[in-house]
Amino acid sequence: MGFFAVAYSIAILFILIAAGFLCMRAGIFTRDAIHGITSFVVNVTLPALILQSMQVPVTDAMRSQLVPLLLVLVAFYGVSFAAAFLVPRLSGTTSDLETGVIRFMMIFSNLGFMGFPVSAAVFGPESLFYVSIFNMTFSLLVFSVGVILLRPDMGKYLDRKLFLNPGILASGVGLGLFLTGARIPGPFADALDLLGSVTSPLAMIIVGAFLATLPAERLLTDRAVWTVASFRLLIIPVSLYLILRLFITDPLILGVAVLLAAMPVAANTVMLAEEYRVDTGLASRGVFLTTVLCILTIPLITTLLV
Repeated sequence: MGFFAVAYSIAILFILIAAGFLCMRAGIFTRDAIHGITSFVVNVTLPALILQSMQVPVTDAMRSQLVPLLLVLVAFYGVSFAAAFLVPRLSGTTSDLETGVIRFMMIFSNLGFMGFPVSAAVFGPESLFYVSIFNMTFSLLVFSVGVILLRPDMGKYLDRKLFLNPGILASGVGLGLFLTGARIPGPFADALDLLGSVTSPLAMIIVGAFLATLPAERLLTDRAVWTVASFRLLIIPVSLYLILRLFITDPLILGVAVLLAAMPVAANTVMLAEEYRVDTGLASRGVFLTTVLCILTIPLITTLLV
């Protein structure tokens, strides 16, 4: 069941990537058009998705799992941050901007588009609550820590504009709504839901468009990307499993955390790399290769869990 869920999700991703690739090759897209679409996603549709993802009602079950979830989240991102500072050294990267992209890819996996369907297939619908919590944390970190990682030169001077972006503002508002239990009114909620729903397909189309500008042989010979794939898909989830099983007794929480850690690189990597003018080629290769390989690695990881 898990294998077919992974295969199905990846088939959708590849169709969208192929659409972007073909549009770029056919001249339907230009580099300026892709930059405009990227800005639209980063500044409009992704914040809408973040707001909607945080519209989760607080329940008694949620409160009872708060402490274990906090421990799991600390371990989840602790392992990812450790890999983020190790992998650039192993990959031989020298550029600060390339290092930032690699660190981003180590910390942020594709929790949303693939996390929900694959978790539901492997662990059942009761797992989706935990996936939502991980997505909330992702949203809070990606536009703060994530941007600093991509552009360490900006973070060095703590420019306030770095933190006043739509993504972090949406995360702050969404967290406030989550903690207070407030709900966004119907028409606005539906509009946000529609806007947010185009984020994943547009992200993969953007990946395909950037891949169309890259020489194919670069993907096979790029040491950095293969190192990223090894850590993102195997070393990080296995390390997390070995740590969490020492103090997490709930198999569902353990399983969801490890499964989400085994997801490929977040498609947001390419959009943010373009938005902040860093190495979109490296980001595109990382998203593409890890998405290809995860059809083999995710079923392998799930054998540890089920």
